[in-house]
Amino acid sequence: MTKPTPRPDPKSRLEQLGYTQQLERRLNIPEVVGLAMADVSPTMAVLFLSAGVFVVGGTFSIGAGLVLSVVVVLISLCLAELAGMFPIAGGMYSLVRRVLPGPFAWITTFNYLIQGIVIPASVALGIVAFLKDLIPGLGLPDTVIAIILLALATGLALTKVEVGAWATAAMVIVECVVLGIITVAALLHPQQQLTEVTFHPVVLTGGELTAVGFAVMLATLAPAFNVINGYDAALGFSEELKGGEKNIAKTVIISAVLACILIMVPLISAVVAAPDLEDFFNAPAPVIYSVQASLGAKARIIIDIGVIIALFNALLSLLMYFGRGVYTTGRDGIWPTSMNRILGRLNRFRAPGAGILVLAIPAGVLVFTSALNFLIIFAGTVIAAVYFCIGLAAFWSRRSMPDEPRPFKMPLWPLPPLVVIGFTGIALATQDTQYLIAEVILIAFAVACWAGSKKWSSSSRGPDSSIPGGRHHDLTPDIP
Repeated sequence: MTKPTPRPDPKSRLEQLGYTQQLERRLNIPEVVGLAMADVSPTMAVLFLSAGVFVVGGTFSIGAGLVLSVVVVLISLCLAELAGMFPIAGGMYSLVRRVLPGPFAWITTFNYLIQGIVIPASVALGIVAFLKDLIPGLGLPDTVIAIILLALATGLALTKVEVGAWATAAMVIVECVVLGIITVAALLHPQQQLTEVTFHPVVLTGGELTAVGFAVMLATLAPAFNVINGYDAALGFSEELKGGEKNIAKTVIISAVLACILIMVPLISAVVAAPDLEDFFNAPAPVIYSVQASLGAKARIIIDIGVIIALFNALLSLLMYFGRGVYTTGRDGIWPTSMNRILGRLNRFRAPGAGILVLAIPAGVLVFTSALNFLIIFAGTVIAAVYFCIGLAAFWSRRSMPDEPRPFKMPLWPLPPLVVIGFTGIALATQDTQYLIAEVILIAFAVACWAGSKKWSSSSRGPDSSIPGGRHHDLTPDIP
């Protein structure tokens, strides 16, 4: 009788890539998926992020969301293959850095990490309105409440990873219950025919409902791209996930599929439940309009509780995820030596404390600034830019690294990366000029830092023993 083949040590691939295991493997697949779902925040996506899509595309938002769902699954296949090859806690930053030339890696780094500052600040402020609606006597200034919430989420993120995972899992369950109530309530009172709103979409133009043309369909794709997002957070916990590299691929694919289901089902239900499409499109939050029409006065409490939980859950998960990305940049030694030494350390709970604080502190500053509104919308542009680079990396890795181990190999190659490149390219091209200019400035700054890194890292090539768990060798691609 032959002995079963031993399961590969999940640390082995990490060590082959030049890293030592410092983060502890304490999480299973459901816990990591729960963390990713917290980052996706389906309640926030359905109730609020969808509003801009309805304004632009009307009921074609359903079609755009279905198209986007296919693209999201294709993106997850690209992420799964790359993450299996490079199971590193830096998320999409690490994947691009291992495959594409240095400038692309730095562009991805800046587009990736800016989300970890802007989005937590906007989420913290977003919670306040619903807290005050739920508790009218709450007399503290909005900014003070936002800072308290940000500090509470930061404190949880700085503890053991399983504490944050358990907290987010509990909140995701509550969030799903709220979405379930919204969906059932909407379906109990259908007002529109699903086939009609899906296959004969209309949009509100000049106060009248008109048929959606091709130009409107194209314009709807960019705002829709921001609705189903955050599933990539599963990658940030690659070094804390139990099992082999295939488990990492499973978590990101499961997270992406769940995100599509948990967002699209209640979104479609809300359109079907809208008593009047003109009022629906004119509402500040169209889905809330449908929910209130179905549930009446009870809707306010359900919405407030659901959104508060969803937003705080997203805030916690965002800090945990992007904090690990910052930690990985320090461990990789991409910054000046003193910064690398600080960012590349773990605290006594084996969490990337400095990486989390580097995000939380500037996020707290942004809470008090008027530039936050611009940055929130700009976040959609940087998300598209990062996924564009992921598509390039997934395509190029098959050509530049044909012999690299691939624990998960995406089906239908090269279709997934080509679709991702094309879709994100369209999303970027259709952004407003001011956001494209901001993206060009960000790219220029990233390229300048890449050029500067040639100087500040020249004296620290090779092992960096001052950083616990640091790199055994420099992993920057040798491409000028």
